[in-house]
Amino acid sequence: MLGTAGRKGLRVCSACIDDGEETMCGRFNMTADPLTRLFMALVGQPFPDGDRLNVAPTEFVPVIAAEDGERRVVEMRWWLVPHWSKEPSSRYAMFNARAEGLTKSRAFRMPFARQRAVVPVSGFYEWLREGERKIPHYVVADGGDGLLLAGLWDRWLGGKEPLESFTLVTTEAHPALHWLHHRQPVMLDGEGAARWLAADAHASELQDLCAPALPIPLAVAPMDTRLNNARFKDAACLEPMGAPRHIDRDVEQ
Repeated sequence: MLGTAGRKGLRVCSACIDDGEETMCGRFNMTADPLTRLFMALVGQPFPDGDRLNVAPTEFVPVIAAEDGERRVVEMRWWLVPHWSKEPSSRYAMFNARAEGLTKSRAFRMPFARQRAVVPVSGFYEWLREGERKIPHYVVADGGDGLLLAGLWDRWLGGKEPLESFTLVTTEAHPALHWLHHRQPVMLDGEGAARWLAADAHASELQDLCAPALPIPLAVAPMDTRLNNARFKDAACLEPMGAPRHIDRDVEQ
């Protein structure tokens, strides 16, 4: 069942909607095709809502979260608020978590150990600098099957309602993606996602999933520069402006 938590009084972070993000990963799409297939495979239910285009940090989206040995689908805010925080804050960018520091960070150590999530997306955006311009590029599974991104979640109880939020785990970019950005989100195949969500998995057993790797083949295409503004939610968010670059997978998880 799809749950919701703590939307009241929260706004989209203005620092995240002016231009393409410098930090990977800063925008993504969620569409019923192909995500219904991924949600069915992981939790036995279809993608729970309408398409979400050009999703930016602090927006709410459906996430597959592991808790007490069970998988559940819940609407979470994309900007992790640690359970110990005095209040939700945009002072620090909490929409990405560097894989290299998960066991050391006060904010991420406990979620990495106990509260991992998988975020199915149709694809994510990254911006390529060309002189003074930033050109959005769309990264998708080659063949259109969708991507499974590794995440962490937490529950903040300091308000009138519980606030559940998540962050996307990032790692050093694979050599085949380094031309686009020096970081990449941690991508999982089906087996890797099952390992990431497993209640009995120790954090030390998951480090290999956080390595710079491409468990599925990718296609990367340039996109409309109107995507530089996160308020742009048009169907053009899905329409490439040029031929894609195809990148082969390199590992099995």
